[in-house]
Amino acid sequence: MSYISEEITAFCSDHDIPCPYGRAEAFQTLYERLIAFNAHTNLTALKTEQDICSRHFIDSLFPLAHGLIPNEASVIDIGCGAGFPGLPLKIIKNDIRISFVDSTAKKLRFTQSISDEFGLDAKIHAARAEELVSAGHREKYDVAVSRAVAALPVLCELCLPFVKVGGLFIAYKSMKECDEANPQSELSMAKKAIPALGAKLRKVFPAPLKESDGSISEHALLVIEKAKPTNTIYPRRYAAIVKKPL
Repeated sequence: MSYISEEITAFCSDHDIPCPYGRAEAFQTLYERLIAFNAHTNLTALKTEQDICSRHFIDSLFPLAHGLIPNEASVIDIGCGAGFPGLPLKIIKNDIRISFVDSTAKKLRFTQSISDEFGLDAKIHAARAEELVSAGHREKYDVAVSRAVAALPVLCELCLPFVKVGGLFIAYKSMKECDEANPQSELSMAKKAIPALGAKLRKVFPAPLKESDGSISEHALLVIEKAKPTNTIYPRRYAAIVKKPL
């Protein structure tokens, strides 16, 4: 068993995540395909097995460790880039219905190729999130996930319109950006945006990552619950969202 397969197996075992036969080994193939594709298309600055396994693969899987994604959930990955966190989530929890959204078509070619090779039956959307909502995707998903895309006030307006009432938006952030006591944290800056978009903070879950030097990076999952429908005036055009966040 490869290093990556062992790490994925151990993570799943430690967090009581069912890992179907052959799925841990699939991450070794995912790593090899990522490195090969990255040689001609910039998908990640990470190079080593240790860094990619920890920061891309295991980091992506933390919602499963906290039981945040229901069986057969419809999940949308906003600003997916090379397919993280959506690809690892789908590889381990194959019953979810996954959609990927990114405005950069060349990155989506990698996600599509992995979906085809692994038989993941993913839906791929080369579009801006704020434009896709109005194309029949408003409040159609049980869970929206987003990682390394934008600051939380901007991210909330891009993602929450996709989520059904009662569903979840999961933002992958550093623990320091989830500190409500710090007025400069992203969570504090989003205190107006979250209720304005029909949502409420559910909880911040720890997602500690072991780095290659043995240190621990304090990552977190910031989980926001959709309490009521989002006003159809949102999302605004991206330039307006960035210029004047809610």
